[in-house]
Amino acid sequence: MFDLNTEWSISFAGCGFMGIYYVGVISCILERFPRFVQDASKIYGASAGALMAAVVTLGIPLDKCCTDLMHMAKEARKHKLGPLHPAYNLLQLVQESLLEKLPEDAHVRVSGKLCLSLTRVSDGKNLLVSQFDSRDELIQALICSCFVPLYCGVVPPTYRGVYYVDGAVSDNLPRCQLGRTVTVSPYAGESDLCPRASTLTFHEVRFNNVSIHVNPENLYRVTSTFFPPEPEAMAEICQNGFLDALRFLQENDLISSEAPQTGLRSDAAKHACCELMQDSGQSKAGRRDHLWLDPKLTQNLPADLQRVLCKACRETHTAGGLLTHITEYLPKKVTSYLAFDSTRSVAQRVRGWIPDVPRDISWLFGLDANKQALTERLEYKTSRPRLRRCTSLPSDLHLCGKKEEMNAFLESPEGPPSSSNASSGTGEATMKSPPSEGRGWALGRVMGLLQNLGSSKMSDPK
Repeated sequence: MFDLNTEWSISFAGCGFMGIYYVGVISCILERFPRFVQDASKIYGASAGALMAAVVTLGIPLDKCCTDLMHMAKEARKHKLGPLHPAYNLLQLVQESLLEKLPEDAHVRVSGKLCLSLTRVSDGKNLLVSQFDSRDELIQALICSCFVPLYCGVVPPTYRGVYYVDGAVSDNLPRCQLGRTVTVSPYAGESDLCPRASTLTFHEVRFNNVSIHVNPENLYRVTSTFFPPEPEAMAEICQNGFLDALRFLQENDLISSEAPQTGLRSDAAKHACCELMQDSGQSKAGRRDHLWLDPKLTQNLPADLQRVLCKACRETHTAGGLLTHITEYLPKKVTSYLAFDSTRSVAQRVRGWIPDVPRDISWLFGLDANKQALTERLEYKTSRPRLRRCTSLPSDLHLCGKKEEMNAFLESPEGPPSSSNASSGTGEATMKSPPSEGRGWALGRVMGLLQNLGSSKMSDPK
């Protein structure tokens, strides 16, 4: 049983686009037992969990967060490669949302309570940040906590002059080992507040402190983390978060007596998302023909969230008509996509990256010492190998010596032994160095041996 007389903390796991699950969770908690998040001593978060932790700490309206999240997912689904397309910049969308939603004194209100998980690039260690000197510093820390390497870019962002990446790389569920920390995760596992597995589970995987059961449902959730599903599926995930939070509060006897106790809403709230259709004067039969979203997928959510999800589904349904699907694969469409859209996207990325080129280049190549070491290694690989000294030569004679020194050695009295016997009968012979310095001594010795043999035959009494 959960004890409210002692301090407790909340920790949100990183989950990408599955953050829509947290929207449903927090909406249920704020409606049924808001003290659970308001009186928490610490609120931890990594990646998308860090964004939700900031939203909860600051009390930002959930319908605005849901609108931004559905917009990010919509922009990603526009492209063939989804979030991996060059035209899609997830961190830019996140930064624009933070600049719009965070108040000017956000850093003052969250310091000491909000704890963000970051991963330092230099050594890969985890860092929990809870003190912020300015609003821009808070936004930069949130951006660093959401930067997935290669998925969001190549050069990581900086926080206080140090490069950091996604906190999920080192600790995806901060302080989960503490007994008074309530862990929240959108993956079925051993977290305190998470979905329950409805299929057979064969194994459990722990990804940086996050428990994930190996089953088809979690496989779909992991895929949806990086590639957003359709709006109808995201609406269902949001409602599942609401129901899981409701079950958690009931199991721990945390439901406030002042809040409504029913798990399902009335019929009046079921069709709150259809107010636009009611204003247009359509009939009840037309309202029942809800083609873009099944009302049962959002019937438990608050009315403001229902309207946001319904609008997102309706826009997608309208844009995805038959004519759009037919013309999507025409050669003109494909040619325009390859020739214009991709070029424009790359140009936008390059234009946005140009102001940070000096800083990024210095990070990629490191310090001057690393540059010098790299240059020396390149010179070593490209230089010609040195000639080794011949072991058969005397120690005083080097192959790479000067030509004059070689000739002086061959003509000196201490030269080869054959030079002393060169004048026996045939006159004095002068040895000259051949053009090849490495063969001069050997040739002179051979000539001396031949002269010795000739003189010995002439002196033979035979």
